[in-house]
Amino acid sequence: MNDRITQIAALANASMYDAQGTEDYVDAAPHIKHASLRQLYAELAVEVYDYAARYSTPPRVLDMGAGEGSVTLPFLELGAQVTAVDVSQSQLAALSTRCEAFGDRLQIHCGSIEEVIRSAPGPYDIIVANSFLHHLPDYLGLLREIMPLLSPHGQIFSFQDPLSYASLGTFTRAYKDAAYLSWRLSTGDVIGGLLRRLRRSREGFLEDCMEDNAEYHATRGGMDQDAILELLEGEGFDCQIKRYFSTQSTPFQKLGETWKLENTFGVIARKKVAKNNSQSN
Repeated sequence: MNDRITQIAALANASMYDAQGTEDYVDAAPHIKHASLRQLYAELAVEVYDYAARYSTPPRVLDMGAGEGSVTLPFLELGAQVTAVDVSQSQLAALSTRCEAFGDRLQIHCGSIEEVIRSAPGPYDIIVANSFLHHLPDYLGLLREIMPLLSPHGQIFSFQDPLSYASLGTFTRAYKDAAYLSWRLSTGDVIGGLLRRLRRSREGFLEDCMEDNAEYHATRGGMDQDAILELLEGEGFDCQIKRYFSTQSTPFQKLGETWKLENTFGVIARKKVAKNNSQSN
């Protein structure tokens, strides 16, 4: 990974999610805000956990970009031992409060994921990247770096990343943009946000813009889901991709789900295991 650009992005995220940013985060996070997406995440988390529990008790989870704990808590409730990592002290303070009952199975690290990779005790049975990869300049590089941290039956579980804009149909792209605009008009800094969005579409990423670094996907038109699958499958993982619709606006979310639109995705990637070693327990 490009360490300098990655460090800039990490610091931008830490600055964006101060105490007020943490409070505002939920309203801007569809996977936490909407019950349907929380349910979808819970179903996939149970699937991932149940597979890991066949080989390890308790499963060890590395939660990258853990945030305020809404997506960490399900793994703790299921019985996992979790290492939660985030660059925001405010987010992790909220996580600590939310997950207080599971303190004996929770370790919290405030810092960049690169620091954890260098010092991670590993191996981990599950590495979670929930609404995280799209904040990174080099998400493919990070995926390569975390693979050695996995146990022989390890899984990578990502959720809430934007599909490549180029892969969306014309109607879906127009609908998601309208949904975003509807929500944006109800928040602060409307003019500034729209001007930044217009400038990104014309000029791309600005290294000295905090908002660009915190929302890196907006500078590159989503994420390349095909490149992620190609990388993981090439490294010996069985992969499944879950496509779904998400937006900040509640009315647009409900309608988008009714129309079965897709603009967001998650991935479950499992290490392939040799047949003669498939039943280690």
